Amino acid sequence: MHSFKYAPISAALVLTLAAAGPAVAQTPNFPWVQIESTSVNVGIGGQSGEGILNLPNLGTNCAYPFKVSGFGTGIQVGISKATASGAVANMTRVSDLPGDYTSAQGEVTPLAGAGTNSMKNRNNNVTIELKSNTQGLNLGFGGQGMSIRLAEPASNAPKTYVLEFGFQKDWLGAEGRAVLDQVAAAWKCRYANIWLFGHTDTTGKEDSNLNLSEKRAAAARDYLIGAGIVPTRVGTVAKGENSPLVATANNVRLRSNRAVVVVIQE
Repeated sequence: MHSFKYAPISAALVLTLAAAGPAVAQTPNFPWVQIESTSVNVGIGGQSGEGILNLPNLGTNCAYPFKVSGFGTGIQVGISKATASGAVANMTRVSDLPGDYTSAQGEVTPLAGAGTNSMKNRNNNVTIELKSNTQGLNLGFGGQGMSIRLAEPASNAPKTYVLEFGFQKDWLGAEGRAVLDQVAAAWKCRYANIWLFGHTDTTGKEDSNLNLSEKRAAAARDYLIGAGIVPTRVGTVAKGENSPLVATANNVRLRSNRAVVVVIQE
């Protein structure tokens, strides 16, 4: 197992979240939720429901289910199901979503037709611009607004991975692709940056090795993007023959130094 340290990176790459608009577009690139009532009682309304937090800003098929209470109060007789959706703003991690929400305007008001209701999490600055998807239906909220409960799955995944390359090669072999598959499975749908540090051994010219290390890191980046990770989350750094993973003399072939190191930055 290799042991290495990389200095924190502060300015070259940040996780970019698009500003939330007033309504969810057909193909949004920002966090958004879908909510559906599951418990409806005449005169009381839907006091429970289920939802999905969609995170296309992180990658493809990134979604977390959650439970909601206090949603759908005041559903009219004859309505068996009510739905709403809306953009989520000010999230920096999945665990920011759960909490108790009240109207950002200071009152818990109904939301009808094409109207929206801005709901704010009491625990932080997360807001949801909730819009009714049930035509002509007034949706209310309980006296305390609505509560969202979401348990983000714990992750014990590594934060550092290494994939090696053949001599003078800049394309991914089966073993390298398997390592990157692990990275994508563990980190695609989490708020984290992914850094790829390209390395070479000490054979050849220094400038050629720097270029080779850049191509290796780029190959790994292309693979992760192909796996569905949003490109703005993946950065590359070419190290060349400098900072070798294993110290050697000059002009020494060593597979351990022909590598891309993947570092997860949460």
